[in-house]
Amino acid sequence: MQVNHLSRHIASAALWAMAGMGGLQAQTLTGYTEQWPPYNFEESGEVKGIASDVLRAVCADAKLTCKLNLVPWARAYKIVSNLPDTVLFTTARKASREKEFLWVGPLLPRSTWVYVKTAPDKGSVVNREISQLRFGIVRDEAARQDLIQAGVPASAMIEDSSNAAVLRLLLADAVDAMVDTEVGMAWSLRSANLPPGTITRLSKLSEDGAYYFALNLQTDPAVVQRLQASLDKLRRSGRLDAITRQYSSGL
Repeated sequence: MQVNHLSRHIASAALWAMAGMGGLQAQTLTGYTEQWPPYNFEESGEVKGIASDVLRAVCADAKLTCKLNLVPWARAYKIVSNLPDTVLFTTARKASREKEFLWVGPLLPRSTWVYVKTAPDKGSVVNREISQLRFGIVRDEAARQDLIQAGVPASAMIEDSSNAAVLRLLLADAVDAMVDTEVGMAWSLRSANLPPGTITRLSKLSEDGAYYFALNLQTDPAVVQRLQASLDKLRRSGRLDAITRQYSSGL
């Protein structure tokens, strides 16, 4: 009888321990991102990049199972806005988006620039105000708000699914300008085997809204706190900087 009682006590204690630990350990977080190297991109069937690698490291430290999916940005935004236990990245934290998500970050600073195609006949474009230019933008990206604030009418914007697609519009003279970060543009040019002089950096557009991980509002607050603590730990250890340098060095 004593043996049976002890066995039941051990089994009960194990169940309580599993109940106390299992919430976070069994939690699965599904990430949605876009093709925007070097922050997020797909290579050999695997989602990689600065933000993707950081999210994996953060999830591992937080004892979360993370699955990453790469889809067009507008689709990713819609999915995470409506589906619990999902995370959208790499996301500019703007005032207009503040109440739409739960935020973990900051991941990286955000500094965006206006770029135009370099060509002898583009002098008139360089000399014009950005409010007079036709822009290619990624559908539902934060740059749209920045451009509107800068005086660019919505009617002067042509939307596409990715930065690479927008760059093709610019090179084909379908638009006058596009928006990207310095690292993002340098990677895009290198990936397309184009020299840096193909594109001219016209002016800075915005430094508003650092990049964050944006989680669905129904995500367990304890999960959000655990992710934030793990990201802070990653930053203190120097691993976040190391991951960033891995992708941005040489650009």
